[in-house]
Amino acid sequence: MKIWCFSCFIFGKEEEEEEDNKAMKEGVSENEGETEGNFGNNEEDTEAALRDLRQERYGQESMRWTDEMNRAMQRARSGFGGDGGGGGATNWGEMGPGFEEEGQFVAPPLALRSSAFCTSWLGRGENSGSSSAVTEAAGSCNEGCDRDAHNKRARVNSCSNDCHYAAVMASGAGNSTPSADRHLGLRKSSSTPSNNDIFYHNFMWNNNSDDNPFDSDGARDDGDDSITSKSEDLEVRMDLTDDLLHMVFSFLDHVNLCQAAKVCRQWRAASSHEDFWRCLNFENRNISVEQFEDMSRRYPNATEVNIYGAPAIHLLVMEALFSLRNLETLTVGKGLLGDPFFVALGDCIMLKSLNVNDATLGSGIQEIPISHDRLCHLQLTKCRVMRISVRCPQLETLSLKRSNMAQAVLNCPLLHLLDIGSCHKLTDAAIRSAAISCPQLESIDMSNCSCVSDETLREIALTCANLHILNASYCPNISLESVRLPMLTVLKLHSCEGITSASMSAIAYSYMLEVLELDNCSLLTSVSLDLPRLQNIRLVHCRKFADLNLQSIMLSSIMLSNCPALHRINITSNSLQKLALQKQENLTTLALQCQYLQEVDLTDC
Repeated sequence: MKIWCFSCFIFGKEEEEEEDNKAMKEGVSENEGETEGNFGNNEEDTEAALRDLRQERYGQESMRWTDEMNRAMQRARSGFGGDGGGGGATNWGEMGPGFEEEGQFVAPPLALRSSAFCTSWLGRGENSGSSSAVTEAAGSCNEGCDRDAHNKRARVNSCSNDCHYAAVMASGAGNSTPSADRHLGLRKSSSTPSNNDIFYHNFMWNNNSDDNPFDSDGARDDGDDSITSKSEDLEVRMDLTDDLLHMVFSFLDHVNLCQAAKVCRQWRAASSHEDFWRCLNFENRNISVEQFEDMSRRYPNATEVNIYGAPAIHLLVMEALFSLRNLETLTVGKGLLGDPFFVALGDCIMLKSLNVNDATLGSGIQEIPISHDRLCHLQLTKCRVMRISVRCPQLETLSLKRSNMAQAVLNCPLLHLLDIGSCHKLTDAAIRSAAISCPQLESIDMSNCSCVSDETLREIALTCANLHILNASYCPNISLESVRLPMLTVLKLHSCEGITSASMSAIAYSYMLEVLELDNCSLLTSVSLDLPRLQNIRLVHCRKFADLNLQSIMLSSIMLSNCPALHRINITSNSLQKLALQKQENLTTLALQCQYLQEVDLTDC
């Protein structure tokens, strides 16, 4: 937004006052003899006389100003009513309805140019030389105003005083009008409501307007080239370098990047940088094969593609494998992935992560082979397949969670995380075979695998010496008898009906254990453990649990809830600070050796 102010009338007040004082002094000298008796020689009377004479002269000039304005209005009306020629149409007629009754000047219309105004105001009855001088002065004024057209802050611009003075001097040089009339013309401008020396015509310049009052070169041009250059000249650029804009756009997602591209050419170029489109995320979007091909050609260096939930995922994923040679992460799902996909998978040599969710693999009846030399992470979640064979020498994590496969053959010597949770169709033998084929296993999740037995756990304990995390929740057939897991740090046994007090002897061998969760173990009656590294223990909804004996210098959190039979607690810890035992109605004995204990809650005990 820019604010322009045209100074329509500016006059030299000091010159007028000098001439007025000179004229009035002459009048006083001529009447000195007549007024000597009345005024005397004192200075106060002289000043009063000068003031009275100045007011009288201003009154006469005001009358002349009114008459002159009436004549000008009549000429202007006659110019509008004629055939468009003549001085009236050229001067006052061009200004339009800028003058009203009572000789008061009103702001001219928006499209009025300062050069035309100066010509109309000062050029009446002047020769061609004065008209050209006025035009040049007005043009220099416009050029001075247009020089600031590219400023970003709102600026208040006005035609300089030099413009007006140049016009006055030019008109005075070639004009036959007496000097008294020229002074009268200057005094006309001083008759304003605010009594200021300058009368401002203010307007708001809307950059979206089709009719800007000023062109970049001070003249109008209807050609396409001039319109383009004018819009470029008037464009407000942000003070953002490409590097700074790149850093700002790095925090935007693809939707906001597309919105930012609509702002200007600079933002469009910045938002389309390939750094922001390394990940092509079309999850649950209705993208066609042609559109995906176009995106692949535009960003061939993309490293991540997500087409989960997109239509025709088989065609899209084949296009991704063949077009994006630097692809590292691929996410697909909700559809059918045929055998050609798994055959072409080996050709995508840069692939490191493959996520397949809720998909049908192959025809659903034959074995699906997955072979890749560089694949590190593989997730097959909620997939429908009969058999699967994975041969990936660099594979580190494998998730087959909630898939309905009956057998999984693994040849992954570096695998350290295996998740087969909720694979209900996997037999105990299949789980044992898959786990012991990965000797580097550190974490295994076999929750909700109802077929797992203690024999499988013993085999895993013997083969996977570095096993740290075991989740055997909802496995009713395990009791941990004769199972030794010395390196275990996290053990989760939720709702394991086979866990009893005898199982605590097996858990006691896990001297590295830090987290123990025994929720909903309905047959558990007592827990007696001496584990130096144990930090967190949970015992929730154990209906028959009656006795708790814990010794651990690092124990910091105990969760005891809904154990109605609990009547005895003995805890030794150097780290426990808070103990909550709410609603333990049968609790009779509480022995605490916790030197840093700060709070004990025994509500409703």
